[in-house]
Amino acid sequence: MTAKSVMTEAAKKNSVSESISYLKKNVPQLATAADKRSGYAFLGSVQEQAGQYSDAQKSYSLAAAIEAGDADGMPKKSSEQLVLDAVRCALSVGDWESADSYLNSAVKKSKDKRIIAYVNLYAQWSALCRAETALDVSSSVEKLKEYSGDPDMKVVAPSVLLTLHHITGDVSYAAALRSEFPQSLEAGIVSGHITQMPTPFWYFVPRAGFVDVTPGDGESGGKARNSVRKKYQIGFFKEQKNADALVERLRALGFSAKIEFETRSSGTTYRLVYIEENDEGTVGSLLKDAGFDCYPVE
Repeated sequence: MTAKSVMTEAAKKNSVSESISYLKKNVPQLATAADKRSGYAFLGSVQEQAGQYSDAQKSYSLAAAIEAGDADGMPKKSSEQLVLDAVRCALSVGDWESADSYLNSAVKKSKDKRIIAYVNLYAQWSALCRAETALDVSSSVEKLKEYSGDPDMKVVAPSVLLTLHHITGDVSYAAALRSEFPQSLEAGIVSGHITQMPTPFWYFVPRAGFVDVTPGDGESGGKARNSVRKKYQIGFFKEQKNADALVERLRALGFSAKIEFETRSSGTTYRLVYIEENDEGTVGSLLKDAGFDCYPVE
């Protein structure tokens, strides 16, 4: 078998999950280093499209570690590009530790200006993943503002502007996207024509002006307040029934889970399931011990 034949056969499967299972079984059996490298790169791309970001990160990393060229008939990708693919997937699930590890590898010394532009962008995304409050994002916002006018960062300018718009809520960045990069996916997102993938990164990064609504008690009614207690986000869903199912599962284990709603520019409303920190500061550990992935937010 070759990487090309495995890719072709995977495309014939009835579902993405079947394609991924087929690839995971057969890519390690490929004979040549070049075929394995291209096979893992393709597996990573399919996993990423399916939202399996942690698995995609591992596949891209395996591909990047194989010293070989591209297999015949397969997409061409440098090892540096594969490392960046791994970084992007790590950041998609908030795994900034893995992202930083990749970014501090040889890719940091690349001679390719395009690669360095992505390294710079992803370094700020990693810093945003580490941020726990809206105040923690200020240095990244300043750096991203600097990047937005840097000619060497032009290749990632749409992503820079979208990030600034998302964090600050400043509509001038959306306007810049529509006027300067009208054909970009990012312009489509801020205009509501394209739905942004609901990856944890975009939901768990602290945003300026975040307001939490505390349910009312008796005659006091609800009240808006600036968020002061850390929350742990466990999931986000388009479907109410899926959010409700997770809340019930968490409550059965003794967690006080709640749902928050966020409507995107596309008009799609997402349900974000979260739990507030307790007085002992142990919620994150308790959730992980119970088998839940969680992300701190303010």
